[in-house]
Amino acid sequence: MIEEAPIARCHAAKRAESQRPSLPEGLGHGSQVANQLLLHDSTNSRKFPIREDYAVGNIPFAFGQGASDKSAMEKNELRQRIRARLAELDLSPIEAAKTVPGLERNFIRDFLEGKKQSFSAGKQPLVAAALQWTVADLVGPPPRRSSSSAPKLVMVPLLDRVTAGRLRSPSSQIPIDDVPLLAFADLGRGEFFALSVDGDSMDRYSPEGSIIVVNKAERSLVNGRCYIFSVKGETTYKMWQGGPNPHLAPFSTNPLNKPVFFKPRDLEVIGRVKRTILDL
Repeated sequence: MIEEAPIARCHAAKRAESQRPSLPEGLGHGSQVANQLLLHDSTNSRKFPIREDYAVGNIPFAFGQGASDKSAMEKNELRQRIRARLAELDLSPIEAAKTVPGLERNFIRDFLEGKKQSFSAGKQPLVAAALQWTVADLVGPPPRRSSSSAPKLVMVPLLDRVTAGRLRSPSSQIPIDDVPLLAFADLGRGEFFALSVDGDSMDRYSPEGSIIVVNKAERSLVNGRCYIFSVKGETTYKMWQGGPNPHLAPFSTNPLNKPVFFKPRDLEVIGRVKRTILDL
């Protein structure tokens, strides 16, 4: 029996076959994708990048980076909704955050300014409470509101008169069951009572005879906001001005009205003035 000598070109063909780059499972040598892989000598070259997390069947495609769980557009929409909610509640981001124990005073503001990109699951209930929302309102799509729905009315007791011209004690003590009730819409969350204004020291906001609605639950002082104060048991309606020399400022067309200075131990904040109503 005569053995034939090995043919050199057969060995060369086998070596070439062994050195050919292997293809991902499911790719045929005759397919267009396979030809591209062979031309670039790699399944992950700079000229033909392959991402394994994008596939149709067993064939990977070079689609680039995937979308994040929450796009920048969605975050901007959430920021816009939060800003609109704060405007609706007439609260600054810090004021809203301070109403909820356990929520940092700058937390909402930092999110609106882009310093924070998201809320953790633990923070979501706190942020929702600060905005007077549910967690679903915060993280879900904005609720649809019927244009025909009536605004929520709050019955507010008209308790007494407050002087806006000079400090003095309340003129009467009216039993709560006997006071008139006034209906107001869109006051937000709080504990409200109403007072009629006597004096002209705040007439740029509240002329004499107007009615002011006071939120007793909001007593954190903010420069430029108006409050009902008690100084040594005497009540007054004034604008708060803090700083090195804090005082209660009038906001009046009458130049005879002067700021009220006080000792810190003598001052009590009764509530923030939320609204002014004047019948013509």
